[in-house]
Amino acid sequence: MFAHISPWTLVVGETNDNLNQQTSFATRLTTNQAAQNLTKIQLKHIQYVHGEPTIQFTKGERQVFTQEEGLHQAVIIKFSSDTLEVKDLRPVLPKHLGIKGNGIIDQYEDYVVALSKSVSFFPFHGQQHLYRVFPWTIDFNSREETSMAAVWILLPRLSPDLFAKRSLLSMASAVGRPIAIDKATQDKTRPSTARVKVILDLMDKLPKRMCL
Repeated sequence: MFAHISPWTLVVGETNDNLNQQTSFATRLTTNQAAQNLTKIQLKHIQYVHGEPTIQFTKGERQVFTQEEGLHQAVIIKFSSDTLEVKDLRPVLPKHLGIKGNGIIDQYEDYVVALSKSVSFFPFHGQQHLYRVFPWTIDFNSREETSMAAVWILLPRLSPDLFAKRSLLSMASAVGRPIAIDKATQDKTRPSTARVKVILDLMDKLPKRMCL
């Protein structure tokens, strides 16, 4: 099954004020070309189980949706106090977290910076509010405590050639999803140990060593 997506579809109750206005040739040409290039989206097959419509998406499809919606760099912030309003936090929280976007983490470095403050305090109206930052995941449930966390892992006594970015990220991927290498490791000012930040599930059985 295919569906056509058109950017000119009006919402319910919306009127087109331009219907009676004369449009230029360029506008009509652009509209016609866009109409001819309508994107075809293949819809997922719907099954009926016990009379109820059922649709199942694979994990891979959910991951694609996550990328499309920009949620692969989303974070969840939980405050210990319920007295804070989102409208109050929106203009000041990005500055406190040290991110460049206006409350939207659209740069990878902002994502890493936000996760670096896994537990901290937020000063607001003369009070200190405890908050925690978590990476958003597909199965995240706001009513449950998540076991996902961003943590630094240590890779001690590595050969100098293994400080290459590809090498470090590959080794760290055995524990979780690597997202950053600390500055001392990048600058090679601490040759005894490399540090890589990864997103992992604290409930998983994690390896304590690796064979090279």
